[in-house]
Amino acid sequence: MKHALWIRAVAFAALALLAACGHGGNGPATVGVGIGVALTAPSGTTIVAQGGTIEIDATVSNDPSNAGVSWTLSGSGTSYGSLTTQTNAKAVYQAPNGVVGSIFVTLTATSLADTTKASAVTITINGTPQILQPTLFPAHQNIAYGTYISVAGGTAPYTWSVSAGTLPAGLALSGTNAATTAITGTPSTLGSSTFTLLVTDSAGLTAQIQLTITVVEQTACLLTGQYAYLLTGFYQGKPVTRAGSVNVSTTGSVTGVHDYKDATNVRPNTVLTGGACLISASNYGKLQISSNASGNESFDYVIRATLQGGHLQQNDGTTVLEAGEFYQQDTTAFNLAALAGDWVFGAVGADGSGARLAVAGRITLDGSGNVQAGSVGDTTGAAPVTNAAVAGTLTAPDANGRGTAALTVGAQALPIAFYVVDQNTLLIVTSDTSATTPRVAGRMTRQTGAGTLDSTVFATGSSVLSLWGSSLVSGVASATMSVGRLYGAAATAGSASGTLSLDLDVADRGAQSVNSTYSGAPYTLAANGRGTLSFGSGSAQRAWVVYSDGAGGGYVVEPGSAVGNFGIFEAQAAGPYSDFSTAYYVGGTLFAGATSPISQVPQLVFSAGTIGGDLSGSYAIDPTTGRMVAGVTRTIFGGSDLVIYIVSQDKLVMMGDSLNISNSQIAWLEHY
Repeated sequence: MKHALWIRAVAFAALALLAACGHGGNGPATVGVGIGVALTAPSGTTIVAQGGTIEIDATVSNDPSNAGVSWTLSGSGTSYGSLTTQTNAKAVYQAPNGVVGSIFVTLTATSLADTTKASAVTITINGTPQILQPTLFPAHQNIAYGTYISVAGGTAPYTWSVSAGTLPAGLALSGTNAATTAITGTPSTLGSSTFTLLVTDSAGLTAQIQLTITVVEQTACLLTGQYAYLLTGFYQGKPVTRAGSVNVSTTGSVTGVHDYKDATNVRPNTVLTGGACLISASNYGKLQISSNASGNESFDYVIRATLQGGHLQQNDGTTVLEAGEFYQQDTTAFNLAALAGDWVFGAVGADGSGARLAVAGRITLDGSGNVQAGSVGDTTGAAPVTNAAVAGTLTAPDANGRGTAALTVGAQALPIAFYVVDQNTLLIVTSDTSATTPRVAGRMTRQTGAGTLDSTVFATGSSVLSLWGSSLVSGVASATMSVGRLYGAAATAGSASGTLSLDLDVADRGAQSVNSTYSGAPYTLAANGRGTLSFGSGSAQRAWVVYSDGAGGGYVVEPGSAVGNFGIFEAQAAGPYSDFSTAYYVGGTLFAGATSPISQVPQLVFSAGTIGGDLSGSYAIDPTTGRMVAGVTRTIFGGSDLVIYIVSQDKLVMMGDSLNISNSQIAWLEHY
């Protein structure tokens, strides 16, 4: 069950050609991202050396007048080169000199006959080589280790070597001639080793960096302190929900509590009787927990460099398949006074009969945990609840950060347990003693501006959307996943209505709707943050209910959806995205819609159009939207072709295309 990754493009068939980009010399390569204009690079690459030139050709579909295209060039910094040749069919880009590492420019071709048709290509300019500062996690004695180092700039092939000092005993360079190398092996000796890593490119240019790897005891755990987690998945093909808190001591022992529920087993407020951090290597390891009710359970974890959060996945040979995120807890927020104020929330799972159920809403809490008047929510399902009052009272969090609430959303009862991450984030899960009542899990996040919100909330920037759906096909859970972007809102201050545009990629149980754009979609947003959004037309028209956090994020439910769509949207960092730099990511599946593949990725490297680390492949970026397409060497998250949206340099949302198998998944990747 360990897989990993994502993609998106004009047509998925073109992705096979992306592998040629950046690897030179294999004939023309399709390189454009967009609609109606096909871009090709005769050289077979989108990488050019500083001072060099590269040609990009354009062909416009349905252009009877053969008007061709116009060209625009954009990039970061003050000197990003120029176009020396521009015709209606081709452009020649001249790269600047004096580049250190890599820089990126975006070349856009717009149809002269129909300006709604345009495509763009990201060109990488390689200057003198520069080794990018990596994040090196501790190595563990007698445990296999692996980490990645990348160079930006220079000209392949590269030669990597240790020019001073030594690697820890048992570790060695991988011997690759690629832009990313690995340090791998099984360290045998405790202590820290400082060494200088040297890379030499094919032109004899060099770069070096001094690094230190520390080898710790075999039993040492990367996790230390108190962490809250939220997991969803399946047991015997039916939805599972779990949330909990674990406290990992400096010796690796584990205490804590969890709330678990599936179609036959219920474990509310289950106290852990033991557990341990068993294995750690690089930035991943295995966490074992045990209780009288559940016995021993094991989870693989991957963690970010701050050691404050990461991804957790059950992997113990049982038929429980679940995955999600964990976060270090702020114990100063374990009180009701810290939780007072306005919140938006969303959760998903199944109702008492096993049918899909999703819920979203907003509440106001006083300092005693009472839900105040004006709190409302909506649900999906056979009998959806619409804009109904939410009532209930939260109990004070205990030493695990756990509290409870008997919430009601209209006639829908939702007894929940919540786990405090900090004063702005709670993890929520239904918690009662019945296996035949709803089981949902999700998040509650702080809302700003409640009572004064209007339609201009969506006019201040763009947001990236993750949307999860699931349904039974011949009795088997099958996923309908969507990723996309909300942008271009037109709204007037003080007005509750406006219009916006929506880009959406959908992988629906083996069928795709790729790169769909909906313009002028009408929406409303009330002062409390509840709104509606409709788009499409005729039988394909769709209607969402949204709850805004007032800062570009929030939650979505689609009451009329046959697959019970539930979503989370997040504010997107401002573009252009042509200067997306090398970054290292960790992450995995969230809110799985099907039993397989549920995946996690310990270390993934994006650099100059190439994917390295746990996977290998290529990617391209739409510099205007932050939408990426990628092709990788193995199936992960439901496909070897992937759709990716940049939320920020620190976070990516990724979806498999589901062409090879019938179930796609969505992953969140975060900078490690």
